[in-house]
Amino acid sequence: MSPVYLPFQDWPSQDHQAWATAIADGDILEGRGPAHHWRPATRHTNTRHYARWLSFVQPLTGLKGHPANRVTKANVQAYVKQLQSSIAPRTVVSSLVGLKVMMKAMAPEGNWRWLEDICNRLNRNSKPIKDKRTRILDSGEIYQTALRHLDRLTKTDLSKRKQLVGFRNGLMVALMAARPLRRKNFADLTFGTTLRPVGNDWLIKIPGGDTKNGKPLEFGLPDSLTPYLQTYLERVRARIAKPSELALWVSWDGDRMPYHMVYIAFTRITLELFGKAINPHLFRDCAATTLASKSLKAVMAAPGLLGHMRLETTEKHYIHARQLEASRTMNGILTGLASKRRS
Repeated sequence: MSPVYLPFQDWPSQDHQAWATAIADGDILEGRGPAHHWRPATRHTNTRHYARWLSFVQPLTGLKGHPANRVTKANVQAYVKQLQSSIAPRTVVSSLVGLKVMMKAMAPEGNWRWLEDICNRLNRNSKPIKDKRTRILDSGEIYQTALRHLDRLTKTDLSKRKQLVGFRNGLMVALMAARPLRRKNFADLTFGTTLRPVGNDWLIKIPGGDTKNGKPLEFGLPDSLTPYLQTYLERVRARIAKPSELALWVSWDGDRMPYHMVYIAFTRITLELFGKAINPHLFRDCAATTLASKSLKAVMAAPGLLGHMRLETTEKHYIHARQLEASRTMNGILTGLASKRRS
């Protein structure tokens, strides 16, 4: 049985050459490839989609000739049927969209409108197997529940593995509820660079080169969260992190938590606390929904909080101000709820 994804090193030479041309970062005379601006995460995702396609089409074509010559309507229709028999509808759409953008990059001279039309039809007709709306909770509810969880663990000696990991995961939930970062940015929080102490406060500062849309992010943490972060640093992280490790989130072996472990940690702790698994990205939906339900002023803060700003060049100097204002809006909501919980 052939692998689901054909490893990159096993791609034909013509595919390697087409991909190298697509991502070439040449000068004005040589020209740049259509995919030269893709970020590492985008490149990884799309090459993985293409690797799935190569694995499928290999028995049909022997992977001979130019990559574009294998992407025929008949082959794509057979590919879609194979995907539909093994993966979820939305994943089928993602897989085919990945193939489409790869062909536009690797064979930009081709007419891929027909492939785009297929992607659009699949997108219109596909529905998620699980309705994420049933897992969207109020961010304030998530935040308060996470703090109650942390309060219970703070009263223990925090010496057992279950207690230490439980505190770490609970703090992850609370922080993500307050600052719904993308999973990569959240998992990569590092002391001295993207997470910095400022007086008695903490500041998240992520450069544009590390964000999806290229816009830098700058957020302050809620005052109500600071004591729990301090407890984590002094009583939890200090016990398990290796001395040289600067990542905020560390696994039991003392190293930085890999992205997949961050995902698993979120789904497990939220299933325990709320009876439903909430993945990291879904916290962004929760935050947007929460702000929208509060007031017009609050919903206007959502783009800043989620890093979705699309500002003109003349507005670039207001990016940090708008994000900090958005974080203060969320701070007020969460701090008020935390005060009611304690009273």
